[in-house]
Amino acid sequence: MNKIQKTTAKNALIYALALLLVGVISFQIFRPRVDQSQFQPIDKSTWEGHTVADYFVDKLRMTPEEAQDSEKLGASFYVTENMTTDALISNLAYYGFVRNEKALRYALENSEDTNPGKENALKVGKNTIDRGVYGLGTQMTAWEIARILLNYPQEVKTDYGYMFMPGGPYMGEPQGRPTE
Repeated sequence: MNKIQKTTAKNALIYALALLLVGVISFQIFRPRVDQSQFQPIDKSTWEGHTVADYFVDKLRMTPEEAQDSEKLGASFYVTENMTTDALISNLAYYGFVRNEKALRYALENSEDTNPGKENALKVGKNTIDRGVYGLGTQMTAWEIARILLNYPQEVKTDYGYMFMPGGPYMGEPQGRPTE
């Protein structure tokens, strides 16, 4: 009787290990893959879409030369009271800051958000983006843009009436959420 119990326990352990091994292998085979190239900055020499320089010409009445020079320095991006998370992501993709909307959303959801958002903050998964101004560069990866949007608002005032203004990217350490 004791021998049968030992054999049954041994078989149960072997079956459990086999199931665990099948589960791990299945996860490795069928897990979603993330194409890392989609997180890289856009190559402006081959980009055929709109750019922030186009925005500067259309909205701020800059000359094309002034707009190109300003674009190289980066842009201040305004997250306004009426902006949604979908609008934020699609605007950054439309103006050539990111290659792929899904990649930016993934980066926003899976990056570290070191500061809790305010009441009116945009929600992206478990993370938040406060309404404010963010310094972005046109040659940043989606991961760098996500880090800035989640952690580095520059000021609270967002009612300038523009989505982008000339300005350089902010690459420093977080100073905490700005106060009004």
